[in-house]
Amino acid sequence: MLLKNVLVVDDEPLMREALDLSLRSEFKVVKASSGAEALELSELHDFPVVVLDLRMEGLDGIATLKKLRQKNAHQKIIILTAHQSMDSAIKAINLGAHGYMTKPCDFNELKSLLSKAHDRYYEEQMRTEELRTRLMEMHDDLFSLLCHEFNTPLNGIIGFSSILREELEDEENKRMASFIEDSAENLHSVFVEILDHVQSKLPAQSEPKSSFAMGDLTNYLESKREDWKRELELVGKAWLEELLVRGSFHSMTAIISKLILASCPVTAPLQISAQSCAKQIVFNFTNLDLESRFGFLDDPNTVFSPYSTSKFARRSFDSGVGLHLATSKNLAETAGMELLAKKNESGLIDIDLKVDIASEAAQD
Repeated sequence: MLLKNVLVVDDEPLMREALDLSLRSEFKVVKASSGAEALELSELHDFPVVVLDLRMEGLDGIATLKKLRQKNAHQKIIILTAHQSMDSAIKAINLGAHGYMTKPCDFNELKSLLSKAHDRYYEEQMRTEELRTRLMEMHDDLFSLLCHEFNTPLNGIIGFSSILREELEDEENKRMASFIEDSAENLHSVFVEILDHVQSKLPAQSEPKSSFAMGDLTNYLESKREDWKRELELVGKAWLEELLVRGSFHSMTAIISKLILASCPVTAPLQISAQSCAKQIVFNFTNLDLESRFGFLDDPNTVFSPYSTSKFARRSFDSGVGLHLATSKNLAETAGMELLAKKNESGLIDIDLKVDIASEAAQD
């Protein structure tokens, strides 16, 4: 029987050996005693699944998880820790952890979780590259947007139900949490099947619209003012220049809509400035008042995490702000744009959206 590769990362020798002994009947176990060693091994070998201790000396579990995901976004990482910390668990889910178990764990349950994660890894890998290409060819990136809208909250359901299963003591509640997780996994599979079906119906050749005029974007924003119920102020020379912007108009308007919906209404109008420089247009969003949603953050880019751990988290959960911002970030990356948060001179969070200029629009 061909054994499945799994990387076990734990700085406790006894725990590494216990995991090796328990998993070796079904998995080819490679052990790492630190986050740094795990990263080195990942450069040399392909590990579909990783079992990662959350608290380690040196490079801790969260930092290791982030770096592993940067190397391989499809990798399924199971967090394993003796220290129950909801904040750390939420951070892990935000960064893409597939599951979460506490020590001491049920090794049979862990093996089942690893097997499911291993199978899902290869299913996703087979479909994702071709599917991503086809999604980007669809008119106005409609299904690309749908993919991000669907997957961000669904991954949260899968991750948090895994946490609940570990945290709950009542067996009936544990079974319910497992049922939620299994249902979300099945829903994910159904969604991929739907996308595959849509993909099969597409024409063999499709010519996506690769640019749009700044004037079209201005007209769109003007037409949506009443829908957003938020006063907008468009400033900057680029709004008046006859420029063609590289990318999907639908993606661009979806990103801007989500940023506006995530903002908190204040007395001052939401200001969107547009400046062209070095073959790019930088759209700067000011007066978002995200501090009312998230509090004052050390790292402003934390606003792009779908789930918040701050004392303002309840308001963010209720309004879906984190999901709006996380989806806008993912959509920007897919569309070849750059979305980042920064602190302005007043210490408040602004957001920049950077897009490439295709060319100057044709003169009449």
